[in-house]
Amino acid sequence: MPAKTGTPAPAGFMWIEAAAKELRVQKCTLYKWRYRGIGPKAIRHAGRLMYAESAVKGYWADLIDAEQPTPLRAPRPHVAA
Repeated sequence: MPAKTGTPAPAGFMWIEAAAKELRVQKCTLYKWRYRGIGPKAIRHAGRLMYAESAVKGYWADLIDAEQPTPLRAPRPHVAA
């Protein structure tokens, strides 16, 4: 039987709702990521998906580190006058 919504997650883990809130995405996005094999690794517990807090925070940190500032426009080639 699935765990009820108000049931606290085991220590060091968070339910999918909390992970979605932490990553600032919708719950359905996490389901899609899981299907595609991207995003933080999820495990099933008591009939529900949950994520390790360290995996969610690590995934968030990796996204921030991978983000490169994009120039507002492409650099112009040097034109000899």
